[in-house]
Amino acid sequence: MTRFKAARGLVLALGMAGLAGSALAQTGADRSFGALYIVHARGVEAGEFTYSFTQTGQTYQATAERRMTGLAGAALNRSQDYTYSVRGTVAADGTLRPTSYQHQGGRRREDRPNGRLIRTTFTANDAITTATPGPANMGDPPATPEQRRNTIDQITAIAAMATATGDPCARTLRVYMDGRARFDFAMSPNGSVTINSRAYRGPGVRCRVQFRPIAGFGDPQEPATLTFLFARTESGMWAPVSIEMPTDGAGVVRLEARRLSINGVRLR
Repeated sequence: MTRFKAARGLVLALGMAGLAGSALAQTGADRSFGALYIVHARGVEAGEFTYSFTQTGQTYQATAERRMTGLAGAALNRSQDYTYSVRGTVAADGTLRPTSYQHQGGRRREDRPNGRLIRTTFTANDAITTATPGPANMGDPPATPEQRRNTIDQITAIAAMATATGDPCARTLRVYMDGRARFDFAMSPNGSVTINSRAYRGPGVRCRVQFRPIAGFGDPQEPATLTFLFARTESGMWAPVSIEMPTDGAGVVRLEARRLSINGVRLR
C-alpha cells in the first residue's frame, strides 16, 4: 500500500449508489447517524473511533472522538487522541455546509493538558484557521484562499456522504482537514457486495477513492487509492462499514464498524 500521511484527524467519505428516489434532499428533516469503529493499524487493533451526526431542520451538528488503546496508545503517548465537533447548515438541495469546526488533542503539556485547540471558520469565500495556543500551523505549502474555497471538514465529509442523494460513489470531495491539509477524494463505484459483519448484514457497495494531495501537508505526498465499504439502509441514508483512512503518526489505518445506527435504530 502506498504510504502517505495526512494531518491529524479522520477523513472519511461514505457512499453508495441507488435509492435516489427515497433519499430525497431533506432540508427540513430530523435525522441522525451514529457509529462505533475499531481502529486497525499495522496489523493490530489499535483504538476506537466514535461518530455522531444530527440534523435538525436546516442545521446540523456532528461530533467524533478518536482514542488509541493498548500498546498503540502507549507507544504514541496519546499523541493521536482527538475530539472533534462541527456545526453547519443544510442547503435546499441537501448539501451540508460547515460554518464552524474544531478539534482538540495531540501532545499534552502542562500548559495545555487537553491538547491544542484548533478552530476553523468556513465562509462563502474562504476557511480561516486559528489555534490556542497560537499560531496555527498552516502546513508547507499552506493552502491558498482559492484552494480553501468551497471545502468541507473531514467530520462533515462523513455526514455528507451518509446523507447523499444520487450516487455518492461518483463525486469528488474537496476536503480541508483539521484546518491545514487540503486534498481531494475522487470517488468511483467499485462493485456491489454482500456484507456480513458484526455491525451489519445485507447488501452494500465498494467505493474506490483516489486520494489527491493538494497543499498543507509539510512532507511530500503521493496520490493513493483507498477502499470504502457501505451499507444500504431503509431510511435512504448510507452507513460506512469498513473504511481505510490516513492519519498523522499511525500511517494508513482501517476502521471496522462494531455498531451502526440510523435515526436511533441500530442496524443488524
